[in-house]
Amino acid sequence: MLQKLIILSSSCLPLHAFAQVNFTEIDGSILHSQYYPNPNSKFKGTIVFQNGSTTSLKEWSENKTFFKCIKQHGNVFMYDRSGLGESSPDFSMSLRKPITAQLVNSKLIKLLRKNHIQSPYILVSHSYGGMYAGYFARKYPDLVVGMLMVDPVPSDYQYSDKFRKQFEFDIAKMERMSSREAYKLYSFARSSKDNKMPADSFYQLKGFEVTIEQVAKQPRMSSKFPIIIASSSYMDKRAPIKGNWYDLQKYWLNQNPNSIIFRVNSGHFIQIDRPKLICEELNKLVKIATKSSQLKP
Repeated sequence: MLQKLIILSSSCLPLHAFAQVNFTEIDGSILHSQYYPNPNSKFKGTIVFQNGSTTSLKEWSENKTFFKCIKQHGNVFMYDRSGLGESSPDFSMSLRKPITAQLVNSKLIKLLRKNHIQSPYILVSHSYGGMYAGYFARKYPDLVVGMLMVDPVPSDYQYSDKFRKQFEFDIAKMERMSSREAYKLYSFARSSKDNKMPADSFYQLKGFEVTIEQVAKQPRMSSKFPIIIASSSYMDKRAPIKGNWYDLQKYWLNQNPNSIIFRVNSGHFIQIDRPKLICEELNKLVKIATKSSQLKP
């Protein structure tokens, strides 16, 4: 196992600001993660962040107000999925073996265990990352004590025809190309410049229908923990899917009395546009999880 640990520290920083930066080998690729311990928090589990499609963990740290706020509420764990941010691509990907929720979460649970990330978890996800967080919560309900879904894709939806045509790939060319070549030719930077879909997004889109099926096959969402959904006004009008974005998002909710969905006047990245609001919602989940743990014998 190849594992690199870097400790960033300073005597002038509070203890919860220390970052543990890891590069961990998981199933043939190196996953980059960052862990921010907060020993002063009453919540002894970990807040685990799941990024949206094509984005790195920087989507959570880009807004300094949000980043500083979330670290005050508990131990924080962020990571880059294979092929994104500072994580290496998974060259075992192909048209026949695309990216799916099962594959993503198989790597995540190994990553959490190898780095000794303390459960239970509060899952915070954004956009397509909601599919992965939803799968995790339904597969490992005993490890989860809360979910904050930031403008998540619905649990069961179809992309619009316009979206599929806009980002259409030359399938014949991809079939003759190894994933190593695909990640080189269709890196995120180059794809954006050429108005092409990044390789990671392509393999994710190819696994989209399988992911939908994998989520659906898991047990129903447990009502033991609350789920908070923040839905943006931007995607309510512009979501590249068939059907109503807000109404379809409701299917992520469970029967917990503290579960709720609400609209936010914001762009798709609500944590960047409205950082204090999203951090306040996270704080609510932390308080509920802390109170629940204190009530247990």
